[in-house]
Amino acid sequence: MSGRFGSILATALMLLFPLGALAVDVGPVSINGFISQGYIDSEKNDFLAPNSTNGTFQYNEVGLTFNTQITDRLRMGAQILSRDLGQVGNNEVRLDWGFADYHASDYLGVRLGKVKLPMGLYNEGRDSDFLRPMVFLPQSIYDETKRELLVAYQGAGLYGNIPAGPAGDLDYHGFYGTINFPSDALLIGALEQNGTFTMRSNLGPVLVPAYTPRLGGGAAGQAAARTYVQTLAVTDLDLQNDYITGGALVYNTPLSGLRFGLSFLRVKNDISFTMNKSIDPAIDPNNFNQVFNPVKLEGSLTNKSTLVGSVEYSIGPLVLAAEYSETDRVQKFSGFSGQDATSQSYYGMASYTFLDKWTLSALYDVYYSDKDDKDGDDFVAQAPVGQRQDFFTWRKDLGIGLRYDVNPWWTLKAEYHDIKGAGLFMTVVNDPSKLKENWSYVALKASFIF
Repeated sequence: MSGRFGSILATALMLLFPLGALAVDVGPVSINGFISQGYIDSEKNDFLAPNSTNGTFQYNEVGLTFNTQITDRLRMGAQILSRDLGQVGNNEVRLDWGFADYHASDYLGVRLGKVKLPMGLYNEGRDSDFLRPMVFLPQSIYDETKRELLVAYQGAGLYGNIPAGPAGDLDYHGFYGTINFPSDALLIGALEQNGTFTMRSNLGPVLVPAYTPRLGGGAAGQAAARTYVQTLAVTDLDLQNDYITGGALVYNTPLSGLRFGLSFLRVKNDISFTMNKSIDPAIDPNNFNQVFNPVKLEGSLTNKSTLVGSVEYSIGPLVLAAEYSETDRVQKFSGFSGQDATSQSYYGMASYTFLDKWTLSALYDVYYSDKDDKDGDDFVAQAPVGQRQDFFTWRKDLGIGLRYDVNPWWTLKAEYHDIKGAGLFMTVVNDPSKLKENWSYVALKASFIF
């Protein structure tokens, strides 16, 4: 843990002061919001933001929520959000969600617009620090780098509650629509990395023998041809969503505090990208006019299915939660397979509230990018020696956190995570050649809700 932890925590506490509730009613419109400032200090590897190994305050959120009840059955709501997390958001104001909700009965309702995505137990409430005990939700399932992609869908959804008498009741939510991909999403950088590797790997066997004789022949010509292949790169990648569809069920059992959930998603996206240099085997690699002739190509990214199974049990001040997820996904770059694997994620978390204001939490969180290659051996074998590390494919996170509710409007959080592995986009915010297998981070956050 960094020595800056104590001084930063003290500074954060000094900046806080009690304020009253500021919820505003403007005629029939209710306006609420939140403001939060975080601090991340990681050791050995950067986490979420560049230079977090030096400590960073590039983690803040400001949100305004508007709600109005038009009739007894129809209401409308929206949230605008300004967010900064390293290279993502940069405090640009965006529509986070906004929809019309027609509640025909307890059994059936309809939502239209940009609607919160029902994934797992906590995705729909991920904006509120007051609804979760730790700074971050478990990253294996609620990956912070993908928040902009999975916070809401644009389309239509049906929802309702079905009572089951003494057996409890069932909440459901089914939907169909699209999602947006901000240009600053870390997913774009990750796809450019994997696309570059995929194209080099598949074009090398074609281009090296074609270019070798034109680059002098022999070992020197072959080395020059291989160098050319290694300078190929995917650039200007654009991701457009075709559709997202799925649904969620939450079974509220007759045992107070116990609920089970099951979520399903399917996502289809189209990729367009540019190769920075020509990949035509017939060109003269010594002719710059032919070499520097970028090529526009296409591909796809499909999550055939994402399944999340969930359980939560609240026993007075103790809350126990666990979720398990698998995502079957395929990446294609100009017909070449960049990835065809099923990821695996799971976590267990316990939180205990004491003295009314304090909550202590513990978390164990695991992610594998390929559940059939958990040690990463196949991943490494696909690349030349030294270009890939096995621990790029997995992540194991042991975390502990402390939350203090100053009053109904202020909350403070601090947590420490000891991590093994560098899965979940770590190669995008770090130089892959310098990534360490064992690392850690501290996160602090102060939030005000009104």
